[in-house]
Amino acid sequence: MKKFSLILIIMSLLIVTFGCSSKEAKDPLNPDKPITVTIWHYYNGNTKEAFDTLVSEFNETVGIERGIVVDAKSQGDVTQLATAVFDAANESIGSAPMPDIFASYADNAFRVHQIIDLVSLDQYFTVDELEEYRSEFLEEGQFITDQKYYIMPIAKSSENLYINKNYWEPFATEYGYTESDLSTWESINEVAKVYYEATGKGFFSLDANANYLLVANRQHGQEFYVYNEDGTVSVNFNVEIAKKIWDNFYVPYINGYFVKTGRFSSDDAKTGSVISYTGSTAGAAYFPSTVSFNEQEVVEIEPLVLPYPYFESGEKIAIQQGAGMCVTKSDEAHEYASALFLKWFTDSAQNLKFAVSTGYFPVKNSVLEASQMIEQIDAGNVTSPAIVESIKATEIMFNNYTLYNSKPFLGSYEMRTLLDTHLITKIQNDLEYLNTQIEAGEDRDKILSNLTSGDSFEEWYQDLLNESSLILNGN
Repeated sequence: MKKFSLILIIMSLLIVTFGCSSKEAKDPLNPDKPITVTIWHYYNGNTKEAFDTLVSEFNETVGIERGIVVDAKSQGDVTQLATAVFDAANESIGSAPMPDIFASYADNAFRVHQIIDLVSLDQYFTVDELEEYRSEFLEEGQFITDQKYYIMPIAKSSENLYINKNYWEPFATEYGYTESDLSTWESINEVAKVYYEATGKGFFSLDANANYLLVANRQHGQEFYVYNEDGTVSVNFNVEIAKKIWDNFYVPYINGYFVKTGRFSSDDAKTGSVISYTGSTAGAAYFPSTVSFNEQEVVEIEPLVLPYPYFESGEKIAIQQGAGMCVTKSDEAHEYASALFLKWFTDSAQNLKFAVSTGYFPVKNSVLEASQMIEQIDAGNVTSPAIVESIKATEIMFNNYTLYNSKPFLGSYEMRTLLDTHLITKIQNDLEYLNTQIEAGEDRDKILSNLTSGDSFEEWYQDLLNESSLILNGN
């Protein structure tokens, strides 16, 4: 019996050893028969150029050696990419075949995964390899339905407050303001009111309305959603927090203190409609170098970039964002090659160069120190002064803020669309009504009083809850 037991143990060890060796040695690639890995992304401008450069570098080195040709294509912006991927997953008429890799925010990745299978990272990344990435970045790609990671972090971003330094400083000096007066939403609201009364122009604009609502809740210690293990959620939107959002978002917009006319807030900054805005750190390069009031009046400006604002009664919390890469389940060779490219792209040397040059942040712990990012700046890989200032502001946030992201769930893509559009659409409609009534001879102050009343707030609040319920209940 002892001999028999010993034989079983030896055989088991041999099987385990052979199995591990086989898994490590298994390579479905053949340099003599290269395969093509397709990637869909949403990069444009400077970011697309940087990404394409690294893709070419991969193809000319690792790609040739291993038999991989990466074919990367931009699908436009984030929304267009999400639509293209969703249509491909559904095999909609006229849609292209699913790519091997696609960039995605968690919301869209989750809804695509309900249609087709995505590859979980633990299939091709060891535990040691995954531990090299900042844990919060990996967790953003974790689905609550099975706790697996389906999104590889590529480059991450948060949000900053961008300011036209040339126009801010004279105004701040005249009215006794400092940069600390731009640290909270309440103080920004007050500064914007004074600026509007002094100039007749808007002071501030805001990108990513959904981020504002979600982070406002977290800054007050509450999650907007209650998550269930089956992937469903319910809304947990406190009325007191909603009122603070109303007072510091709707009210200043409807009064003209805040302005949003362009697609992005940087567009309004470029035309002089506002002199400050919150926007993604990844959009730092789009901070305008000039303000064009008209064809004859073009003024050069410099950026001032500060950490993301917070509520006076809240915590210092900012969004963590930036689409990662998902791998579509296909065949072993394409999955293996896709994972190999992602490992190479997120390796310190490549990832640091890509991230810093585009206003993003690298994803591995080893290169997330500001000193290494500054070295890239000093090496001449960053030319935009706004990117430099954004890196400095975000380093403050890394040390003093909590970075937050909401988890994907059934209906999260539709909910994000609702949060992005619901309040700003009301603002746009109410502004149109306000202007029409003023042109008809009505009293502006009286109309504003009605629009910003408690009844108006309650109507908006209940409407948002009702629309959220319809989405989450599948109606």
